[in-house]
Amino acid sequence: MKKTFVLVLAILLLPFSASADAAVSKSVAFQAEVWADNWFSLYVNGKKVGEDSVPITTEKSFNSEKIKFSASYPFTVGVMAKDFTENASGLEYIGKPNQQIGDAGFIIQIREVVSGKVVAYSARDWKVLTINKAPLNPECVSSSTPNVDCKFFNVAIPSTWASATFKDTTWKNATEFSKETVGVKDGYFDFTWAPGAALVWSSDLKLDNTILLRKVVKTPISGTNTTTKNLILTSPDFKEGGELPQEFTCDGKGVSPSLSWSNIPAAAQSLVLIMDTIPGPLRPGEVDIGKHFYFTVFNIPTTVSSIASGATNVGTVGQNFQGKKLGYTPPCSQGPGIKKYSFYLYALSSKLTISANDATEAALMEAMNGKVISTAELNVFYTRK
Repeated sequence: MKKTFVLVLAILLLPFSASADAAVSKSVAFQAEVWADNWFSLYVNGKKVGEDSVPITTEKSFNSEKIKFSASYPFTVGVMAKDFTENASGLEYIGKPNQQIGDAGFIIQIREVVSGKVVAYSARDWKVLTINKAPLNPECVSSSTPNVDCKFFNVAIPSTWASATFKDTTWKNATEFSKETVGVKDGYFDFTWAPGAALVWSSDLKLDNTILLRKVVKTPISGTNTTTKNLILTSPDFKEGGELPQEFTCDGKGVSPSLSWSNIPAAAQSLVLIMDTIPGPLRPGEVDIGKHFYFTVFNIPTTVSSIASGATNVGTVGQNFQGKKLGYTPPCSQGPGIKKYSFYLYALSSKLTISANDATEAALMEAMNGKVISTAELNVFYTRK
C-alpha cells in the first residue's frame, strides 16, 4: 500500500513540475535583422547563431542578413563587428591612389517571429569593447610603407565575452551615428528599422576596426501583445526631418523648443530627454569632446506628456556641452552648411539618482544602462545663413 501511494504521488507531481519548468524556460523563436559595414558574427547566450554570409575580404561588402534563433527571456546578445583592413596598418586600398582609413557601422533589431514585435535593437545603451585600433598615427595614411609606419593596438578577446554570466561593467556605452556619417548603402534599406534602432560603434568610427557589443534582452513588459504602441516624440514647432526654426538657435531667441510625447509604457517610472548633434571635423586647436549635447532633462514624471518652449520646471534640468550653466544652450554651428540635430526620449524602469550638475549626456547614458524600456527619436535640420 505504501508503494502504491508513493507511485501515485510521483505521477501527480510530474506534470506539475514539467509545466512549471516550461513556464520558466519557454523558448521563443526570434529573427535578428542586421546590417554591417563590413562584417559581423552574432551570439546568443555565448553560442554563435550566425554571421555575415559575405566574407570580410569582399570589396565593398555592405549586405544585410536575417538570422533566426530560439531563446528564452532573458537572453544575452553578443556581436563581434569588424571593419575591413588589409593588414595591421588599419588601412585599405594600400598602394592605390585611394589608400585610406575606412569607416564602419552596425545596426541590429530582434523581433519575435510569431508576434512580429521588435523586442531589442542597437542603441547607445549597448556595451562595447574595442579589440583592435589602427592606425594610432592617422598621418601614416599617406605612407608608401604603411605596414611599417602605421601603429596599432590590440587587446585579447575575453574567452566568455558573449555569455550571459560575463561582467561587462568596465565596458563603455556604444556611440550612435547618423546614416549620413556611416554612409549607409545597399542592404541597409532592406529593412524597416524600429524608431529607436540606431547605427552604433565604439566612439571612433574610423580607427576602431574590431569591436565587441553586448546587450541583455529582458522579458518584454507587455509580453507578445502586438497592439503595444511605440513611444512617440513630436514637436508642435517642427516636423520630423524638417527645419529647426531660427528662434531655437543662437541666431534667434536661443530658447528650447516645445516637445510632446505619447505611448509611455505602463511600467515606466521616469523619462529622460536629450538633444545633441554629431559635430563636424575639428578645427585647428580643437579637442574632440564627442557629441555636442544642448539639452538634458531627467526624472521627468510619466504623468507629464509635454514640455513647453523655454520651460525649466519639468523634471530635472541637467548639463549642456558648454558647461557654463545648467539648461539649454542653443545650436550655434561654425560656418555654413546643413546640420542635423536629434532629440531622444527614453522611458525608464526607475528614476535616476544622478545630480543635475553631473548630468552630462555621457553620465546620463551610463546611469540609464539597463533601465531603458522604450525610446523615441526626433530629427531636425538647420542651416546657418
